[in-house]
Amino acid sequence: MNGRFNIVLGLVVLIGAAMVGLALGQSLEPYYKSGYGQIPLWRYLTKAGHTHGMLMGLVNIIFGLLIERSAGSERLKRAGSILAAMAVCVPVGVSLRGITEGAIFAEAIAMAGVLSFISACVVMIIASTSRST
Repeated sequence: MNGRFNIVLGLVVLIGAAMVGLALGQSLEPYYKSGYGQIPLWRYLTKAGHTHGMLMGLVNIIFGLLIERSAGSERLKRAGSILAAMAVCVPVGVSLRGITEGAIFAEAIAMAGVLSFISACVVMIIASTSRST
């Protein structure tokens, strides 16, 4: 198992998050007039989704680069790769919560991403401390 899937996914997520950031940045002007702290919740959550998207994109790239060199089993590497990919649910859930103006269902999507991220980190620890056979 090489990490190409996670590297490509990470780059796609980075591009998507950058495009969302550009759109948010281009429409921010009216909120400076009334004070930056006056942005509505939906916009704040969408902005947080952009920020988390950048982070999860980088996490997938780093994971893809490291998993290839780890001494873990192929099954463990595959599980880690899938879990790291599912961590992208964090920015998707946060952005969906913003776009839907606080819908609770999107919170479950973000939480699934958080649990996947934590699990991927645990898998990486196990895979990188395994002895090669």
